[in-house]
Amino acid sequence: MEDHRILARIVKDYPDALSDRKKLQALLSDFFAEDRLRRNILLMVYDDGIVGELQGLDRLDDVSLHRFVKSVGQGYGIQTQNAEAAVLTWARALGVMTEAECGGETEGVPAGGEVPEADESAYEYEDTPKGIRLLRYIDFDEAVIAVPGSVGGRKVTELGNHAFKGCVGIEKIVLPEGIETLGNGVFLNCKELREVVLPGTLKRIGTADPTGCPKILGTMTKLEGTFENTALERVNVPDSVKYIGENAFAGCAKLERIALSAGLGEIKENTFCWCKSLTEVIFPPALSAIRSEAFEGCESLVSVTLPEGVQSIGQGAFAGCRKLERIYLPDSVSEIGGGRGSGFIQTFGEADDRHPDFTILCNAGSYAMSYARKQQIRCARAQG
Repeated sequence: MEDHRILARIVKDYPDALSDRKKLQALLSDFFAEDRLRRNILLMVYDDGIVGELQGLDRLDDVSLHRFVKSVGQGYGIQTQNAEAAVLTWARALGVMTEAECGGETEGVPAGGEVPEADESAYEYEDTPKGIRLLRYIDFDEAVIAVPGSVGGRKVTELGNHAFKGCVGIEKIVLPEGIETLGNGVFLNCKELREVVLPGTLKRIGTADPTGCPKILGTMTKLEGTFENTALERVNVPDSVKYIGENAFAGCAKLERIALSAGLGEIKENTFCWCKSLTEVIFPPALSAIRSEAFEGCESLVSVTLPEGVQSIGQGAFAGCRKLERIYLPDSVSEIGGGRGSGFIQTFGEADDRHPDFTILCNAGSYAMSYARKQQIRCARAQG
């Protein structure tokens, strides 16, 4: 019997189990006696309060799914695919349909329409030595919003942390020339945002400023991504950008293509994790490092070619990329998985979670070849 049917039976036959943890734990031990990991993760979802939230939903959208999975994954150290499976099992058991099961399609951003005039009175802001920092958008959500290039005669140079956070009705954002920095979580959970126009003056997407960002397990500050949990589909990052912060595009489930800026030196932790529709990445020639879990859960990636000059690939960087058939690792690669090759999450995922034909393309005598041999991953000669 499928897991969600077992849970549904527990909920039906023992309605008080969801209010009595000890009883639920005992029932899970009975029904999942042979799979300790599975029942423990199902209980973690319950302990995290997610089951209670699911009971109040008719539909589980991609943004909420990502939030639940991340909460379990980061809170308990569970691999993304296991956390996802447990959350979806509970959702189906409780009769909550996912966005994919509902069709999940929404109408696109109106094409060819006029961009509205920017309104500086719609923002809270502050002066900085470099210019105006917009702190908060305080007007009503419109489908298309143009951010002002100046306020009170001074140039707008920055959008502060969480400036548009939760503006769920915005579909398109036009940023003016002059903006240099987009803070953390600027468009966090703007789940209808499908198009953004980035200016050629932009230098940073995300910052090291933890203001307003949550702490995980009371110690580590989690810097929320600038475009995290949005509906962006295609993004061209201007070459002026030299820094993209962690989680910048995490949970963008509809993102299909990303062209990174030519001078970008590293892809930070979790930058594209959970981008389930991502099929094309244009890597910059200056790239030297891909940090941990950068592309975890990008399950639509089929082929990846890393540029010459990449030196290190963090643990879990491509874990959960279930359709990934081949990846080219250049001779410059000298460290994979923090030098250990695996770590808590293997760099390319567990063997049974990879594509059956997954192959590392490399040159004879390279570090990549020795890594593939050690990890018992198929390797093949890179084509000239």
